[in-house]
Amino acid sequence: MSMDMRLQHNQDDSEHGFIKLMAVENTDWEQLCQQVRQTSGALGTCFVFFSDQQPAPQLVMGHRWPLLPKWTAADYQFIWQKKSFYNAISGPDLGSKSYVAVPIIRGELHGLILLKYQATAPLLSSEQRLLLDILAVQAALLWQEGKWQKRVGQDRGRQERNAQAQKGQEIATQEGSRQEEAVPARLPVPSSHLREDTSHRLLKRLKTLFDHAPIPINVFNAEGRCILWNEACERVFGWSRSDIKQHPAPLHLFYPDASDQHQVKAAFYGANDSEFQEWRPYHRNGQRLIMQWANIKLPNGDTLCVGHDISDQKEIAHQQRLAANVFESSYDGIMVSDAEHCITHINPAFTRITGYSLEEVKGRYPAFLKHLSVDRELYHELCEQLKTADHWQGELTSLRKNGESYSLLLAVTVVKDEADNVLSYVAVFTDITYLKLHEAQLRHQAFHDALTGVPNRLLFGELLERAISTAERNEGQLAVCYLDLDGFKAVNDNLGHAAGDKLLIEVSRRLGLITRSCDAMSRLGGDEFALLFTALHSSLECDEILNRVQKIISQPFDLDGEIVNISASIGVALYPQDAHEAELLLRFADQAMYQAKKQGKNGYVFFDATVHQQEQSRHQQFAQVRAGFRGDEFLLYYQPAVDLHTQSVVKLEALLRWQHPERGLLMPADFLPLIMGSSLELELGLWVIEEVLKQMSAWREQGLVFKISVNVGAGQLMHPDFTEQLSELLARYPSSLASSLELEFQESAVLADINAAVAVLQRCRNLGISMSLDNFGTGYASLNHLNQLPIDTIKIDRSFISDLLSNAHDLNMVTSVIQLAATLKLNVVADGVERAEQGARLQQLGCAQVQGYGISQPLPPAHIDGWLKNWANKKR
Repeated sequence: MSMDMRLQHNQDDSEHGFIKLMAVENTDWEQLCQQVRQTSGALGTCFVFFSDQQPAPQLVMGHRWPLLPKWTAADYQFIWQKKSFYNAISGPDLGSKSYVAVPIIRGELHGLILLKYQATAPLLSSEQRLLLDILAVQAALLWQEGKWQKRVGQDRGRQERNAQAQKGQEIATQEGSRQEEAVPARLPVPSSHLREDTSHRLLKRLKTLFDHAPIPINVFNAEGRCILWNEACERVFGWSRSDIKQHPAPLHLFYPDASDQHQVKAAFYGANDSEFQEWRPYHRNGQRLIMQWANIKLPNGDTLCVGHDISDQKEIAHQQRLAANVFESSYDGIMVSDAEHCITHINPAFTRITGYSLEEVKGRYPAFLKHLSVDRELYHELCEQLKTADHWQGELTSLRKNGESYSLLLAVTVVKDEADNVLSYVAVFTDITYLKLHEAQLRHQAFHDALTGVPNRLLFGELLERAISTAERNEGQLAVCYLDLDGFKAVNDNLGHAAGDKLLIEVSRRLGLITRSCDAMSRLGGDEFALLFTALHSSLECDEILNRVQKIISQPFDLDGEIVNISASIGVALYPQDAHEAELLLRFADQAMYQAKKQGKNGYVFFDATVHQQEQSRHQQFAQVRAGFRGDEFLLYYQPAVDLHTQSVVKLEALLRWQHPERGLLMPADFLPLIMGSSLELELGLWVIEEVLKQMSAWREQGLVFKISVNVGAGQLMHPDFTEQLSELLARYPSSLASSLELEFQESAVLADINAAVAVLQRCRNLGISMSLDNFGTGYASLNHLNQLPIDTIKIDRSFISDLLSNAHDLNMVTSVIQLAATLKLNVVADGVERAEQGARLQQLGCAQVQGYGISQPLPPAHIDGWLKNWANKKR
């Protein structure tokens, strides 16, 4: 028999058809044949089964279809061997009819489904092929069930024959044999309960099962298009059913890399392999998944894929490996115990820190490590907290295996299951022994003087706070002493800082000898010390202690062969008489120490509240001056100086005034003493110079050119930054202004360090500024000093001018100054001229330049122009 066989394909896919066909599982042969005809469109169908043990095929006719007499077992074997499935089979021996064979495979059972068509068999779509493959599986199941029922019938007949033989009834074995061979052309139909479920109900159940299966299930045809795609696939991959089924090559969505595509296609279209393999497809959002897939090759060439997402499992496995690595390699000790507190696991760091191996601790309670052997309250706190909370952390002290004590930072975590039952306890601890030692060293450094080793100001403050609390409870008294060494600067300057350091160390040692264990001593800084004496009964007791302090300090010090004698000035504040706060007591003792310095040093002074109030008043006044300066309440007045010979204006002196909001216009004597020696003195002095430069510029625009003198105090003149700041000020204005600026200073400003003063004055002159020595004759400047100073003018103090006409001594003094100025070729100006007779007498003595109320009182800038006009009229 010749056959013309062709394999044809169609892309008509239908998920519904696959589900529907699966519903034939419980139908009988007739129903199964009907499903095949409906699926394939054939006129008739039959099922053929054969095996090596059966030389001829055995048929089950599904629709009264007569067996083809001209077909032999060889024909069926030929179709099977050549894999001539799903092709149209036709030939002259078959007449006008055409056939299609669908393979049946189940274990060792082979068979075919034969489909008969009137003429040429139509093309079978992928859907039809898949459905027929499923029907072939159902046919094999029905065949095997029929064979089983046949064997059951044979066994029952054999039992009946045996029973009859026992009763003496003979039954011919040949008849029995014929009964066995009388197998009907139809296999036994399954029991009635298998037919009760209708096809519709099974269809609904199977569709629900497929759609809602918890694992991804899909089917791809030979061309790589998706036929089936369940809800789990949508959830895992993010692609909807319509997206996948409409895509011509959906595998590219999951494996966009060319290298992955080649490997996937090789496995997908290769040999049938139902074993799960690991793949890494991509989710729609770009995240890479880890999946296990089993690809099952169906007889029609399609591939059934079943998989499950193991990304979470992989992550859990990774976390477990990571945790294991951390456990083994952690520098911190880790101990795990069960719910009964018995140790189950330790890591290598535990052994390194404690000295105990796993064999030595496994099954034992952590208490054997003697945690908190000296602090049972903390251990009790740990246990109680773990009963109510899942975590505890704190510092403990434990013993190593060798008995050595060590400090540890311990954290204990309770591990529970979903039912909140304790599974285990995990203790993680760090050996902080060296950290605690270092911490102690740092604390010592933070609270002790680096040079002497005695408590510093910070620690002394804490000790004083504690002493005050104790004295308050016991109604006691204590004394705070602020001690400053007299003569220490001379030791540093003459013998060097090394000798000074040795002196401070020896002073600390001596003071330590006279302090009791309940007392305290501190080096506050430099050559200042503080002493705290507690449990005093009276101030007389404090006097005795202070006398001992002065005596021990006054004894000579041997500094590497250099004998040094110093003394101490001490200020004392008492608790509770003077104050109740530590800060106030130390401050009051400091103030009393300065009073002791003023009284001649080498003594001690108790704090005086009256003196303190005066100091407070001075501080308040200083604050008011500073607020007035910040509030632009200061201004400048100008007083002219004239030449009586020429009647011309020689210069103007800038004089500072404070327009106080309550007290009115204040003179410099009312506020300058309050700021002497402070930073405000320098700040205010620079402001005056800048205001003068501004005023000079304004007058020059009006055609008025004057030399203007400005008073500078000692603190401002000798400040290290003064000349630099002065140079910066001058740079902001025309250079010609410098020659019109004159600085006046008093003798006292330069006598402390004449060499330094000469250098400062010379730098000022280099800037183009002229210099004037104010109030000459009232100080102690010698002729040699006067000759050294780079000055241009001497100003005679007003105290010699007021009695010039009546006091011979003042007259002689003024005469000498005028002659000295002439000898040194210096200008001379007489200040404080109030009467014409004084001016006339000064002219006779050779001093024509005068200044005072007899010429003009100090005027605000706006009045200068009017005064100049009046002065010009007087000259006429």
